[in-house]
Amino acid sequence: MGWASMAQRMLGVSIRAFSEPTAALDPLGAVYWLRDGVAPGVPLAQAVFDSAHVTVDPETGAPVSSNNPVLGVRVIDLPNEPTNRDRVQARGVLYKIHDVQSDGVAGVMLFLRKV
Repeated sequence: MGWASMAQRMLGVSIRAFSEPTAALDPLGAVYWLRDGVAPGVPLAQAVFDSAHVTVDPETGAPVSSNNPVLGVRVIDLPNEPTNRDRVQARGVLYKIHDVQSDGVAGVMLFLRKV
């Protein structure tokens, strides 16, 4: 098993553990991917949503907080490569994709802004 395959599996385990509920369990609380911003969208079975995040400044090591919500997903779980035309609905709120940061292997962090 290669590195990319191992990273894909471990990320999948982490995301499953902390994922939002699926559309089958909670249609209003699930995460939906709206390609080109068009509703109703595709429910994402595995996605970790956080209404605010904290990062660490690489130079000082100090925590830097942000009010921007983020969505963590595996790239293979997305219906298309994320663009700024796509929208995400999480916990009933619509967001636009502000920034996309790939981990370089299997996952992507989407920085969101409320529409």
